[in-house]
Amino acid sequence: MPREAVFYVKWGQTKALELRVSGDTLTIRAANMEIRMEPRSLELRGKYTYKREVEDQSRKTLYIGFGEKLQPVEAPRIDILGSAYVGNFEVRYTDLDFEKYLTVITPANYLYDYAVVTTRELMLHMSPRRKVYYEEEPYDHLIVYLV
Repeated sequence: MPREAVFYVKWGQTKALELRVSGDTLTIRAANMEIRMEPRSLELRGKYTYKREVEDQSRKTLYIGFGEKLQPVEAPRIDILGSAYVGNFEVRYTDLDFEKYLTVITPANYLYDYAVVTTRELMLHMSPRRKVYYEEEPYDHLIVYLV
């Protein structure tokens, strides 16, 4: 079993989002939400209001709206302020005063290229050839499978 590493990325003035890396899995934890990223799936535990796919010739983007604003956790330390590598993932934190963004660039074995987490939404960007399937407990738990 791979060893687990825990990092904290700044989210607001004094709080953070927790990032747990174990092998090729990244888990993003907030006080009211948990997002587990795996090579062929993504699991969201927490309230969500919608899921929508937008596709053009070169990209497919999946949007998942959070039911409530993402609440950060109390962190013992802040490990990431800008960008850093966390295991095989590159993470970038951006604060534009009106919104916070956490961009996660995934390893090559993932079926989606990157994900962006904001205080209100999760966006997954992938090839338009990917098929997206959902397993859900409406508005509380969502698993997205990619093939």
